[in-house]
Amino acid sequence: MKIKTNKLQGTVEAISSKSFAHRFLILASVADTDTTIIINEFSNDIMTTIDCLRNLGVEIDINENEVTVHPSFFQKDVSDINVNDSGSTLRFLLPLISFLSQKTNVKCTGRLQDRPIKELMDQLKLSGLTFSKEKLPFTVDGTFHKIDFEFPGDVSSQYISAIMMIAPLIGGCEIKLTSQLESIGYIKITQQCLRLFGVDSEILFDKVIVKPGALKSPGEIIVEGDWSNAAFFLCANELGADINVQNLNMDSVQADRKIVELLEKINNNRDYCEIDISQTPDLFVILAVVLSQKCDKSVLKNAKRLRLKESDRIQSTYDMLQSFSVNCKIEGDNLIIHKSEMKPAVVNSFDDHRIVMAAAIASIITKEVEIKDWQAVKKSYPSFFEEIERLGSDVNYR
Repeated sequence: MKIKTNKLQGTVEAISSKSFAHRFLILASVADTDTTIIINEFSNDIMTTIDCLRNLGVEIDINENEVTVHPSFFQKDVSDINVNDSGSTLRFLLPLISFLSQKTNVKCTGRLQDRPIKELMDQLKLSGLTFSKEKLPFTVDGTFHKIDFEFPGDVSSQYISAIMMIAPLIGGCEIKLTSQLESIGYIKITQQCLRLFGVDSEILFDKVIVKPGALKSPGEIIVEGDWSNAAFFLCANELGADINVQNLNMDSVQADRKIVELLEKINNNRDYCEIDISQTPDLFVILAVVLSQKCDKSVLKNAKRLRLKESDRIQSTYDMLQSFSVNCKIEGDNLIIHKSEMKPAVVNSFDDHRIVMAAAIASIITKEVEIKDWQAVKKSYPSFFEEIERLGSDVNYR
């Protein structure tokens, strides 16, 4: 794909948060009655969760932007699900599987086979589930029972969210944290989703508590706008675009709402800017592009978990910046960036949706860019290129 950009301007409606959508779909599948969920954009990840739930016996109807989930009250004998490359789908569904199916064959695609899952599997084994292999594809069997759950807080917040979502099915639970909790914003999303379904929880410094209570459908839910995807357009404005982004909840618990604060920090620290990315890892790539143009020297630090995304996102971001002739280097889990003149380039996306979008936004500066494996954007934002075309880019899908 080749993109040429002179100016991006216009209005964009933020797409539905896939973080919220995943959770609402899963909670609705085991609630007391039907739930209708309004979603304005169906990414590949959201459709993967829908397809997996359907294969586990949950009836789900889609009528344009309305998704109606009819909860399942019966266990299937055997199910086959493909989580594709969606880490959220895999981790969120693993604890739920045994409640919907006696035996489930699970497979995946892409790098997901190599992404972290061990800590969650170990806890699920203690809770009564068995796995035919230690890595995907595998078969899950067994009957889930309540245990004292324990997770590190700095590997994947999705482990904790996954257990929180099945907690109402086992009368509530406590999850002990053995290290500092990172990506706490995602735990707060789960907490808010549970509250909407009538279940309370607490997030403490050393544990998460989900109180006893049945999941009660709220009837209809409108999924709020996604700050992590909207951040690409907000950052585009820092590079010279004029985009009005609508459908964002300014009081959202989404951690990536911090993009507003971080952009202000960048503008107030043009000589040197240091950003701890541990709580907002999805902002890493697009912030790297902005920093390369706004600050003489900058550091994106504490990015360790980004090595375990769709790509090694520290390395792939470095490679993208190098393609654009940006002076940067990796030191441990930090990316150090020096202000540079960005030049037109061919960018390898490493099949990572956030690299694709960041490279496209960089065309505001370079005026043109060629992106390999651009289809990766469908993972989270299928209509992204339609939007930037509408805003003024010339996109050649050749």
